[in-house]
Amino acid sequence: MFNRKFIAIVLSMLCLTSCSANNDVQQTSVSETTMTVTTSAETTANVVSEAITTTEITEEETAEETTESAEDSWRNPEDGLVFFVQPSICQRDEESRVDDWECRDTEVLRDFHYDGEWQYAKELIFVFSNYTNEPVTIDSINIVNDAEDTLVSFTDGSLFLDINLTVQPMHKTDYILRAEDFDYSACESGIYNAVANVGLEGYGRKFFINNCEYAPTFLTEEQQEIFAKADGVMTNRFWTNKWMLPKYTDTHTTDNSITMLYEVFTEEYANELSAEYIDENGNLRNIDGGRESDISYCDHCFLPVYSDENEVLFQNIVTHAHEDNPYFIWFETLNYRMVKTDDGWRFDRFDLWN
Repeated sequence: MFNRKFIAIVLSMLCLTSCSANNDVQQTSVSETTMTVTTSAETTANVVSEAITTTEITEEETAEETTESAEDSWRNPEDGLVFFVQPSICQRDEESRVDDWECRDTEVLRDFHYDGEWQYAKELIFVFSNYTNEPVTIDSINIVNDAEDTLVSFTDGSLFLDINLTVQPMHKTDYILRAEDFDYSACESGIYNAVANVGLEGYGRKFFINNCEYAPTFLTEEQQEIFAKADGVMTNRFWTNKWMLPKYTDTHTTDNSITMLYEVFTEEYANELSAEYIDENGNLRNIDGGRESDISYCDHCFLPVYSDENEVLFQNIVTHAHEDNPYFIWFETLNYRMVKTDDGWRFDRFDLWN
């Protein structure tokens, strides 16, 4: 046992995993990151980072940060040992998703058969499906902080938790990593990698731990007030409700419409956002349609990046999962910037997350 665990630790720290020829499970190394969250262990409201400047953040850069987009299928692979975890762990008291989960050991099913596992949000569920004719034993599990590429300790101080869980042929078997064995609430919010070790092979799956509020509470009181107003404007004007009906255009002018935006956005950004509502003559035009919300959205988490007396940069990490296959998980990084103007703090970038 000592030799096995020693070798497994060395392999993990060297960022090595292997791919089994007998299965299609995605095996992920410790260092294979799905995205980089620009934060440190000491993130505060005034994080100062020499690496971050006031250079423009472009839409192209945001697109490049969207990771693990659709590959070749949304379907659950059904060969070999298939291993999944749910997309997000959330410790918020007001969380309304499923709190209780009873582990199963049942005959494996095929095609879409998810039974609501992804709605569980308090502790991590490891779901193993053995599509082989031989029993498979999961020796241990470990958790990796994806941004820092480091192993996270369990409650007993170990880096590997022995579980010795055997999944019988053509069976689906669950394992819950309980809070008493792993303190989720003590973890920094961010992307983690859950690794199940079978012999010398490590099978990795990404998930998100979210211990933040829905709003960026690291902002000052004044900045939070501007954020709340900007959020309301974006929701009502530019989110799913893009309608601008005659009852509005008949009673408002272009100046009326844009002036409201000046209260939360810079003049240049307000004009940019309003452009689609203005015709070639400078008048408001009717828009009779909106955009749909993103049904792949699971959760989001705001993280500080940089701030000084004139500028605040922060990010929103969004967790996505397909409705038909909630175990197909990917992450998106959205960017926000506030600048100090003569009229106070204003946004000149505010990305939409749903």
